[in-house]
Amino acid sequence: EPQAEAPVAAPGAVVTIGGIGDNKTIACNEGTINISGVENTIVITGHCVSVNVSGIENVVTVDSADAIAASGFDNRITFKTGSPEINNSGGDNVVEQG
Repeated sequence: EPQAEAPVAAPGAVVTIGGIGDNKTIACNEGTINISGVENTIVITGHCVSVNVSGIENVVTVDSADAIAASGFDNRITFKTGSPEINNSGGDNVVEQG
């Protein structure tokens, strides 16, 4: 069975992820990723212009991004490199380098 291609957030593109309890990997190539689901585990490879998390209890790992916004509740967002602009306006979100 060939595996489905992971979605790619190309330059200027916006990829939105919803769902409940999913485990996904997304390649980011200068795009934007919006995450609005519940209890998803999302791995974002490459470099994003922006990562926006508005869902609940998502665990997000980002290689690097220019900006990370967390407006949901109890999300954990870890970035590996860089010093993104962080806007944490939600409830009990954790945005940290890891």
